[in-house]
Amino acid sequence: MTSLSTSPQLTRLCDSRPGDLIRVIGIDTDKHLKKRLLSMGVANQSHFQVLQRRGHAVVVGNETSRIAIGGDMSEKILVQAV
Repeated sequence: MTSLSTSPQLTRLCDSRPGDLIRVIGIDTDKHLKKRLLSMGVANQSHFQVLQRRGHAVVVGNETSRIAIGGDMSEKILVQAV
């Protein structure tokens, strides 16, 4: 059994810092934006490393790609540290 104090907290992608390893937990937006993010490779349970952040805009990457996500989008993506 995992206690709340030891389970990783959910945050918005825009609050992540360069170097953070994250997993996408949810996308809190309409289905049009969800489809757009999915086409970019951002889906629930996707793993990324935060490479850059400028304001709320974020660049994330994994073994195969780098993705630039604007501030409006990054505010709607819920992530968890891994």
